[in-house]
Amino acid sequence: MKGIVFSEMVGFLDKAGGPAFAEKVLGDAGLEHGGAYTRVGQYPWQEAVRVVEAASRESGAEFADLCNQFGSYLFERFTVLYAEIVGRYTTAEALLSHVGDHIHEEVKVLYPDARPPEVRAHSEGSTLRVEYSSHRPFAYIAHGLVAGAMKHFGDDRTLEWITASEDGSQAEFALTG
Repeated sequence: MKGIVFSEMVGFLDKAGGPAFAEKVLGDAGLEHGGAYTRVGQYPWQEAVRVVEAASRESGAEFADLCNQFGSYLFERFTVLYAEIVGRYTTAEALLSHVGDHIHEEVKVLYPDARPPEVRAHSEGSTLRVEYSSHRPFAYIAHGLVAGAMKHFGDDRTLEWITASEDGSQAEFALTG
């Protein structure tokens, strides 16, 4: 997994609980390199799980809730880091409808070794269904990213879980209302 996600995770921990909290979590996660990530590095996705597990133990927050919060935070960061890409869209639905065919293709150009998840969206009347599929179990982060996009674009529909695989590698959400 790309180091930028890990770097942003450290930023999330710092914002959520302060520098001491972030250091404690990274220390407790048992990482080989102590949590020193570079944005361009490549790291095992399992390390992200260990970091969230450690944050959950330290804070008492549920693992899924932390992943969801991180996803929302990450979208907010993407609006800064990739302002040119996010700025092309005027609604959450427009952006979500183009994650798979435009945005992730640009990610592959920026990071040729990246393996982004598959994200497909399709409208059914006033409902937008978003399907997430990945080799990583990050459905809760994906849910947070969708929620972050909705917040950013002022989409006041309700975000509902439709289905999720037990391992978190696949999910479907619906924007309704």
